[in-house]
Amino acid sequence: MDRGDFDLEQYEIDFADMQHYEENALVDLERVEKLTHWEPSDYERYYLPRLRLAGIKDKTSIVLQNSADLHLHTQWSDGDDLERVLKQALRIGLDAIAVTDHDEIQGAFVARRLAHERRLPMAIVPGVEISSLEGHIGALFVMKTIPKDLSASETVRLIHEAGGIAVAHHPYSPRWLDKVLGVQLGCGDLIKTVPFDAIECTNAVPGSGVKYNIAAMEAMRKQHVSVAVTGGSDAHFAGFVGKGKTYYAGNEGILSLRNSLHYGFTHGAEAYWKTREKIHYYFRLVRAVARNSLQRFGSVN
Repeated sequence: MDRGDFDLEQYEIDFADMQHYEENALVDLERVEKLTHWEPSDYERYYLPRLRLAGIKDKTSIVLQNSADLHLHTQWSDGDDLERVLKQALRIGLDAIAVTDHDEIQGAFVARRLAHERRLPMAIVPGVEISSLEGHIGALFVMKTIPKDLSASETVRLIHEAGGIAVAHHPYSPRWLDKVLGVQLGCGDLIKTVPFDAIECTNAVPGSGVKYNIAAMEAMRKQHVSVAVTGGSDAHFAGFVGKGKTYYAGNEGILSLRNSLHYGFTHGAEAYWKTREKIHYYFRLVRAVARNSLQRFGSVN
């Protein structure tokens, strides 16, 4: 792209055109918050992508490439403080995050409201990580919680009834970890038969743990499971937000993310882990597994 495609006059035109989306952000959020099924606010669908395109004269030939972390936790379940999570997500430049606390959605609603109140350059996907009897399942773009302790197929059915996207989280989790925690973390081979909309093939973990992500990719390839692939940090500590990412294209903000998931056009990737981050990760993991195995919390953090 030629530098001449950017100029101050174009910025002024674009920001003037976007002003009403910014001014009405909270009013429009209140409208969509009352709906039983998820809809994007105008701020999420129009303002955020136009903010990235501001100053470009010819926008018709540009398709934005976007990134999201679609699996993380806050203090509403067993994760870090929401303020720190948002700060880290903004620091690394994510276009969207999905707050997916264990069997709890209120943290996601609070995060979405904060994003509108503060006019953050990032969208929030309301979600939940549901503890089904056969593994953890992510529900994205939902406006209510889904009952836990149901079969995987029944859980996915209810997610679809709620208008959501069903994601098999870390489907091939370590068996020894399931035994220690007394729960089944991943749905395993059920990804071949249960109608998931997406499979999390990048659950951010340093070192040898990557083999479980590879197992998910191989299972999809061998069984011809042609659904979306997602990446998420599964961060319970704010510093790890963004270690797993989902990439998607489109100029309609968070709606582009939902459509990309629905049609299977997303890709997952994992970030680089520094040595000190690896040490921190496994220190927290060992401590959390020991604590949660005693408390039967059903999580590794």
